Amino acid sequence: MGFVKPVLIISSAVTACLAYLTYTSVPRGFRNPWKMRLFNILLKVQQFVICTEEALGIDNWINLNRRLAAPRLKKLEYALAHSVKARNELYDGIPVRVYRPRNASSPGPLPVWVYFHGGGWIFGNLDMYDAFCRRVVLESGIAVVSVGYRLAPEHPYPAPLDDCHKVAQYVLKNASQLRFDESKVVVGGDSVGGNLAAAVAIRMINSNPPLAAQILIYPVLQSITYQLPSYCLPWTPMLKRHRMPIYSLLYFMGSYKQAWVDAMLKNAHVTEKVRQRYSQYVDFRKLPEHYLQGYSEPKSGNVNEELAFMLEPYVTNPEINPLLNESLVGAPPALVMTCRYDVLRDDGILYALRLKEAGVRVEHLDYEHGFHGMVFLTEKPLRFDVGVESLQDVCKFIRTHIFI
Repeated sequence: MGFVKPVLIISSAVTACLAYLTYTSVPRGFRNPWKMRLFNILLKVQQFVICTEEALGIDNWINLNRRLAAPRLKKLEYALAHSVKARNELYDGIPVRVYRPRNASSPGPLPVWVYFHGGGWIFGNLDMYDAFCRRVVLESGIAVVSVGYRLAPEHPYPAPLDDCHKVAQYVLKNASQLRFDESKVVVGGDSVGGNLAAAVAIRMINSNPPLAAQILIYPVLQSITYQLPSYCLPWTPMLKRHRMPIYSLLYFMGSYKQAWVDAMLKNAHVTEKVRQRYSQYVDFRKLPEHYLQGYSEPKSGNVNEELAFMLEPYVTNPEINPLLNESLVGAPPALVMTCRYDVLRDDGILYALRLKEAGVRVEHLDYEHGFHGMVFLTEKPLRFDVGVESLQDVCKFIRTHIFI
């Protein structure tokens, strides 16, 4: 009997771990449900490894994530490797990777997308997004300049934004020498890359020549509230609600405390005065009716006055929170992509509405089966239909709105 008890305990623990890793509840009607379950298993295993290594004192979770999420360049499929040229360069001292079609249909200067990657302002590098950039070049014919901007927490705001802005300015200023079409320079990115792109687009609102467009793929656009309907969704693969305050704090000032995160999730990080001042920009009542079904605005927690005072310069800064800009008049035409199952969905929807109200030409695509990170999941075995669709939509926007 003394032997049986430990075996039962170990068996129960193993069974519980397997159940945790393998069970994923997927909404009814979601396309590719078994791929999503497989994807979630991979994410859970990765996080389990990271938590174990951090508990063992190997390194902190940021560096562990960076190492796991940034593998060496995998062997590219033939078309991506041989139909697209890539070269590492420095633009105004900032590392970039420049992609061009190997056999461009026209020998003249090319339209160019200055691309800012996602990763919560703390993850990501040129290698991680290499295949995506090559795919865009191959399917749209545009050139891409992928920007290796500095990352928080080592380099908090404004360093990442300044790097992105400098590269965009450099491309515009030196377009002819770089063999780019200065009238067709686009800025854009995914997630926090969309945040950086929106901020750069506003910084360059009076540039001459102006930016041709901005491409915002499920962007994060505000940190005033973490209780919009999309932040209250029960199921959001890839990006979880509790992660956004952590990423924001690391971007703001390079550090965070769990108590601050907990307060932000309850909206206890802003005073009533600040909340009222910016409420018109984050008004959930402007969202589509079908996203309001079953939603009731959560009651905010008691304001943490010390935290609110410390964070006010950041959460009210329109460069960090483009949705809070008083005016968006003159912003470049935009493609805004949002996903039903994404905590950042409502940020993008509200921004698209504000751009339209400012007279900006906007194409807003909201994906019923979409989720954060989908645009990169286009290759087997994790080839999601919505991932392929969204990447095709990006390339279609470039072909129809930039190649004109």
